[in-house]
Amino acid sequence: MIKHLYLLAAVIGYLSASGQGSAFDTTQRMNAVEIVRKQATRMTHATQNVEIINSGALLKDACCNLSESFVNTASVDVTYSDAVSGAKEVRMLGLDGTYSQTLLENIPAIRGLGNTFGMSYVPGPWMHSIQINKGAGSVVNGFESVTGQLNIELKKPQTAEKLYANVFLNQDLRAEANIYTAQKLKNEKWSTMLLTHGQYNWFGMDFNHDGFLDNPLVGEGNIMNRWTYQNGRGFTFISAVDVMGEDRRGGQLKYDFSKDKYAQSYWGMQLRTIHTDAWAKTGFTLNEKSSIGVQYKYYYHDQSGFIGRRDYQGREHFGYVNFIFQHEYSEAAPDDLIKVGASLQTGQTTERFDTLGYRRMEVIPGVFAEASYAYKRKLALTGGMRADYHTLYGPFWSPRFNLKWNILYYLSLRVSAGHGYHVPVAFAENYGLLASNRDISLQNNLRPERAWNYGANLTYKFFLDFREGSISVDFYRTDFTNQLIVDMEDVRQLKLYNLAGKSYSNSVQAEIQYEVVKNFDVKLAYKFDDVKSTYSGVLKQTPYHPRHKGLASLEYTTNNKKWRFNTSFTWYGKSRIPDTSPNDVANERPLVSKDYFLMNAQITYTLKKKWDFYIGGENILDQTQSAAIIANDAPFSKQFDASMVWGQIRGAMVFAGFRVSIK
Repeated sequence: MIKHLYLLAAVIGYLSASGQGSAFDTTQRMNAVEIVRKQATRMTHATQNVEIINSGALLKDACCNLSESFVNTASVDVTYSDAVSGAKEVRMLGLDGTYSQTLLENIPAIRGLGNTFGMSYVPGPWMHSIQINKGAGSVVNGFESVTGQLNIELKKPQTAEKLYANVFLNQDLRAEANIYTAQKLKNEKWSTMLLTHGQYNWFGMDFNHDGFLDNPLVGEGNIMNRWTYQNGRGFTFISAVDVMGEDRRGGQLKYDFSKDKYAQSYWGMQLRTIHTDAWAKTGFTLNEKSSIGVQYKYYYHDQSGFIGRRDYQGREHFGYVNFIFQHEYSEAAPDDLIKVGASLQTGQTTERFDTLGYRRMEVIPGVFAEASYAYKRKLALTGGMRADYHTLYGPFWSPRFNLKWNILYYLSLRVSAGHGYHVPVAFAENYGLLASNRDISLQNNLRPERAWNYGANLTYKFFLDFREGSISVDFYRTDFTNQLIVDMEDVRQLKLYNLAGKSYSNSVQAEIQYEVVKNFDVKLAYKFDDVKSTYSGVLKQTPYHPRHKGLASLEYTTNNKKWRFNTSFTWYGKSRIPDTSPNDVANERPLVSKDYFLMNAQITYTLKKKWDFYIGGENILDQTQSAAIIANDAPFSKQFDASMVWGQIRGAMVFAGFRVSIK
């Protein structure tokens, strides 16, 4: 069955290559949103600190998938985890993306085994918006939010274009095609949408001449069908089924994937993935004040292959049901809400890498309650508590609190605090670190990761020369009471064990946005991350995490809306590199990385309001990490290591494409 699904998705991939986040609008709505034209903006009335990347911002950098959609925001960092697999790590508040909960229309999405490459499985043209919530999230969505939440809103069949197509090609001959169609049925109650995505890399490139592919060869196919039913009398039903298959190959240029890995002297890696996903939401309006929403989800994820001469296999089943009752208890203030409910989460995860492996079966029932209160448009409070019981690890307690104080009409302060959990998936969440010949040490009794997060945001909105701007400053701290420590301090060994000591993250960010002249938008941001953990009894800066980041994002649109120019310039500061001196002296690395700059740009021309033609460049300054792979000429020696990555792997690259939309 799995082979047939994989074949179907691969064929789709080959052929293609040649609203608002809630359980329902009636059951779990976020508060009002003000979106300023093209820029990533903030929810202006919500108690939570939420940044919006809207549909206009998603077009700035061709946005082939979710992992490539954060170039123009300082809140989320995306970095390569290694030099061969193409895996990208998403970080928020200085910490890896595993600590931020990723939701798809407010249902848990990218998690577990899907954390390996899950961000690349969400095509950019499918997305309507991304909501970035920093700090403690709602208890309604579960216990897995530590540093925040990323909620992806897909395009809806009742509002999407009847026909949409996007074709993309870059300098490496990475070809992508996205086609979707949406329609309302005759009775106007049903609407449906079919979305397809295909990607294929035609040629392997080695511009740094190290004998290894700069980017892996990827063949991917993805198809989704979603339905919406609204009877006009308070009942809504939304459902979707998604099937995705991918074949990812990397390693040395001369590696022959048709031969057995032991029958050749070259190094290669391959990962084949099948992901099937089905989810639904039902909403019932009981009366003018009360409603019920139920969320359902099941997915199956299978990924298997090899890294060098070591085999990898992972398999996961995940089931989820969430029942939400919402009641407006004040006629004068419709934002005064009470939400109560219960959830059931089940999962079976199996992972094996080389001779190491584990199997885990989880059943997690939970209950929650959350209340929101607003006082004279001056003060808004949201507080909640959820209790979950994990059949392997016992009770989980997750208190969450959010406050917004409108100090002045245009000046507001948000404060949040909360507790969250994360059950680690040891190998999938550290897949890039397996691209070496280090010995692996895995502690037997790994415990759930637990952390407190608290912080504040101060936002000031202003009008200057009749144009709106904003200034915001964030501070967040995360304190771990337990954490899976990924210890690379011994160059010959990768050790995974429970925290014994301190581990924390301090993150400070300042940002200003303003339309300097008509149609010319500027965003400037600076972020400082102080992230430390205890490695074998010594508190150290977490490796490969830059302490400083600066961003300048510029966009100009002509008065006739036919031309759009945008560019982003990002500075990444120095980061710590583990000591490699016990290794061969010739492969010894400095203990601190270099600063580097990343510049992207794109020009878009719109024809007849239906056609968009775009051309752009990535890493235009051609700044890359030199000799990213240690002992690249001896891939089976103890010195070989492709996981010590702090910068860009691929140099300057040009891309082009077009979009067509028929309303």
